[in-house]
Amino acid sequence: MIDTGLLNGYVSYLERRFHRLEAKELHAPDPRRARQMDKYMTEVEAVLDFCDQIESETV
Repeated sequence: MIDTGLLNGYVSYLERRFHRLEAKELHAPDPRRARQMDKYMTEVEAVLDFCDQIESETV
């Protein structure tokens, strides 16, 4: 069984990274930073979808 708490912790980590990049992006736009932000958000969405699948199977 996969622990969704651990996955949610990973999502929190990714969100913190995203927000740090977002703050930097507001001051000095950079295409590399924007791409990394997109990657973080894609990863967050994928992990949250996975958590939903796990939780729906355990109910």
